[in-house]
Amino acid sequence: MASLVYDILTDPAPLQASEPGRESRGSVYVVVSNPNLNGEVDWRSIEVRVPFGGKAGDLTSDPEAVKARISQNSATEPGKDPTVEWDGKNGVLTVTAQPNSLFREAGSLVLVLDDFPVSGEPGLVLLQVTERAADGAKVQRNPVALSLLKRLPRVPRNFRPKDTLVAAGGDVVLQWDGPDTLAYTIHGPDGLSEPVPQRTGAGWQWSPTAGKEPKRDATYTLVAASRSPQQEPGYFLTTTVHLRHPEFDSVTATQGLRTPWAEGTADKGRITFTPRGVQVHDDAHTPGAVTADKVSATAVNTTWVGDHDSGKGWIEFPQSGVDVRRDGSREWGTVAADKADLNGIHTKWVQGRDGSAGWIEFPPAGVNVFEGSGNRQWGTVAAGTADLDDLVTHRAQVKERLTLQGGLTVDGVLETQDGPSRLVVHGRLDAQGEVSAAGGVGVGGDLSVDGDLVVRGDVRPLRNLDVGGLVTAGDLTVRDKLTTDHERFALLVHGESLFLGKVNANRLLSVRTGEAWVMHVSEEMVAIQGNLRVHGAFRSDS
Repeated sequence: MASLVYDILTDPAPLQASEPGRESRGSVYVVVSNPNLNGEVDWRSIEVRVPFGGKAGDLTSDPEAVKARISQNSATEPGKDPTVEWDGKNGVLTVTAQPNSLFREAGSLVLVLDDFPVSGEPGLVLLQVTERAADGAKVQRNPVALSLLKRLPRVPRNFRPKDTLVAAGGDVVLQWDGPDTLAYTIHGPDGLSEPVPQRTGAGWQWSPTAGKEPKRDATYTLVAASRSPQQEPGYFLTTTVHLRHPEFDSVTATQGLRTPWAEGTADKGRITFTPRGVQVHDDAHTPGAVTADKVSATAVNTTWVGDHDSGKGWIEFPQSGVDVRRDGSREWGTVAADKADLNGIHTKWVQGRDGSAGWIEFPPAGVNVFEGSGNRQWGTVAAGTADLDDLVTHRAQVKERLTLQGGLTVDGVLETQDGPSRLVVHGRLDAQGEVSAAGGVGVGGDLSVDGDLVVRGDVRPLRNLDVGGLVTAGDLTVRDKLTTDHERFALLVHGESLFLGKVNANRLLSVRTGEAWVMHVSEEMVAIQGNLRVHGAFRSDS
């Protein structure tokens, strides 16, 4: 009979036998105590032999994996702890007392065989304990048998997804361990409830059927119930699967939503969030299109802008500015606007909105103005004021007053000159009405006036002077021919007359003072009324 008392405990209790593909590990605790009230026990050693292998009576299939130790010791005095030795090849634990060390009265010692793989066959395991203790002067060997149970699990456990994060709902695989004596049912999202087909073995696996795959993160519940009529309590285990690309009917995020990108379900357009903002891609992950009723943006960077209809006008943005195209091609298009505020315009021609309106083209020399209807007939420029450095024209018509500050020059015809101001006519001057000059009038050629000619200064035509009306001049000098027409006199001179050359009168010549005559010259006679004074010779033929 053993001098000490031996008890055995396991963790888990009972031990779970290992299954194919799933190893179960366990621990064994041997509690050695001295319940004797008569005194201490003179013990020498305790040997625990563990059966190992793959049979029902074997504790482990790998004795080398056993970790042996003493967990608690109140059996010996401090400093006299026993030694522990584990023989992994033979599966033997040996605990040896220190010399002259006694097992205290009511003391205990816990031997631990820890963290070993439990053999796969369920059954009863017997551990053989051999106690060596002294009974007086004689040391005896006292055998003790300790028993424990290992069995297959009777409840489901380890309910888990094969992959906690999957790309799509069709990739969901749920796994669990449990006896084949139970009936299993999977409950999932949207009211899913599917029984699991019966099979033999402890390892189970399930995937949703086609059309019932989850579209977003889903929580599944495993329900296990007994198949026996005795209706043992059911078991419930839950697990969750996360989808890498979940689909939502709608999303309301009051505190914001964070995601690297968002993609459609049937149509695989994608929005990607970059450090600078958002990128839109099509199902080929190339830059896509954005369709919206309105867009409010501070700035838009784009290669081109067009209508929904690809056959309409569009705008592209080269480095130089903006190009407007038409008909979905690269033909130049038309810009229509109420107003355009521009610093400059580069264009070949400009025309009003109506096709019959006038138009302007821009040759290298300047500007051409044409009539409408697409012809090239010269058009009319209307302006309140025109400020020009030079005016080159075939003809000009001034409806009101023409004021020239810098002077006027008509090549080969006339010009104005300063200091003193005067009008110089190169050629013949024909005046249909009255010609009035405050100063002198100098004409290089003929001067013809249909009406009166009034000159406050000199009149000096270099050639002929034709006056249709009255000629009034302070000083009239005619170098060639002077012709005038009066209702009473052929030639009327007010003031003194000076003839530097010969005076020829083909008919009568009358010299008058007011209303009285002084001298008459007729065809036959010269009559003088008054005194005649001659300075020089006087000759008479009769």
